[in-house]
Amino acid sequence: MTDPGPEGFIGSIMAFEGVRGSITAMNGPTGCKYYPASLAEAMTRRGGFNPMMHDSRFYLGQSRLPCTYMDSNDYVSGCKARMEELWNDSTARGPSLICLINSPGASLIGEELGFRSDIPVAAIEGPLPSSSFSEGYETANLAILQSLRPMREGCRERAVNLLGISVADTGWEDSVEDLRHLLSLCGIEVICALGADCATEDIRRSGTAALNVAVHDERCLRTAKWYESELGTPFFRSAEGAPIGFGPLRAWIEGICERLATDPSPALKAMKDARSRAKREISRLDQYHGLPRGSSFSLQGRPSLTLPILKTLHGYLGMVPVAVNVTEEGPCKDAVEAYLTEIGCGDACTDVMYCPADIVVADGNTAANVLARGFAFNAVDIDPPGLVSVNIRKDALLGLDGTLRLLDRSLQGLRR
Repeated sequence: MTDPGPEGFIGSIMAFEGVRGSITAMNGPTGCKYYPASLAEAMTRRGGFNPMMHDSRFYLGQSRLPCTYMDSNDYVSGCKARMEELWNDSTARGPSLICLINSPGASLIGEELGFRSDIPVAAIEGPLPSSSFSEGYETANLAILQSLRPMREGCRERAVNLLGISVADTGWEDSVEDLRHLLSLCGIEVICALGADCATEDIRRSGTAALNVAVHDERCLRTAKWYESELGTPFFRSAEGAPIGFGPLRAWIEGICERLATDPSPALKAMKDARSRAKREISRLDQYHGLPRGSSFSLQGRPSLTLPILKTLHGYLGMVPVAVNVTEEGPCKDAVEAYLTEIGCGDACTDVMYCPADIVVADGNTAANVLARGFAFNAVDIDPPGLVSVNIRKDALLGLDGTLRLLDRSLQGLRR
C-alpha cells in the first residue's frame, strides 16, 4: 500500500535536523516551512517555544528551519538576494553544520545553493517530494557524510555506529540510550547514532567503527554501503528486523556480538530478567481472563518495525493478525508476507482503517482514527504523532524498554 506518512521532503529535513548544533535553512515559501519546523521543534525539543527568542524574520517565531519566504515574484526573478541574507544570518549563529534545502517549488525553478564557508555545508537542491520518508532521510544523510567526510584512521575493534534511527521516530532518545546500554553490557561502544542528535565530531569519528548496524534497514542500506565502499566498514542487518520484541532483540544482540567476537551473555541476562517479569503478568492475564491468546490485532508500519512486532504479537503472545499493512518497500517486506503465509494468515491484507480488531498497532494518526471509528478497543502508537501529548518518563520504541512498552500497551484494554 502507499505510505500514508511523511514523504521524502520531510525525511530530508529531519535527517538534517538530526545533527546536533546544525541549522537547516530552506529556500522556499512560508507554506513549506511551518509544519516541518513544528515537527522539528516537537521531536527535538531544542530552542524552546518562546517566539520572542526567535524574532528574526527568517524564523517566523519558530526555533527551527529558517526560510527565505519566496513569493510569486521570486519564482520569476529568482531568490538569490534573499538566500544570501539567510545564509549570512545562519553563519553568524556559529552552527556546527549548515544544511541547505530547496522546497519542491524552488527546485523546479533551478535555484542553486552553492555557498562556501569554513562551516561545513550539506545541500539538497532537488528534494524528493514524491518518495518515501526513508528515501529522503537517506539522501540527506549521504549529503552530510559527503560534507563531513569521516576518515578511516585506525579501527576500534569493539565499536559500532547505529544507522537508520531518526529524530522523527517515536521515543528516539530513549531508544538510542537503551540500545547503547545493552551493547555496553557486552563491551561494545556506540560511536555515532547517525541521524539521532549526533555531533559532527561523532560523524567524523564514525569511520573508525569496526561495524555499522542497520537498525531500520529501509532507511540506511545505501548509507551502510557508502561506508563499506568508501571506508571499508562492514555492516550488519538482522533478518528479524529492528530490535523490538524478545526474539528479534536477542537475534540483533547475538548477531552484533558474533560479528565482533564478544560475549552477549550480560545483555541476554538483562533480557531474561525482563522476560521473567513479562511472563508473570501475562500468566496472570491468561489465568483470570484467558488472554491474550486468540485476541486479534491489526498492524501498520515500516517493514523493519512490522516484522518484529508481528512475530512478537503472534509468536510470543499468541494473538491473531487480521490486517497487516506494510507502508513502504524494504528488505523485511518479503519476510512479513512469508510469515503471514506460513501461519495461514496470507489474506490479512485488509486496510487497518476498516478492519475490526482487539488492538491496532500503527502511527498515532491511524491508531486514533481506528479508535474513533470503534474498530479497536486499544492502540499502540509506533510512529509519530504519539497518542499522548505529554510523556515525561522514558518511552523507548526499541530495545528492552521498547519491548516492554509494546507488550504493556498491547495488553491494555483486551476484552473477552
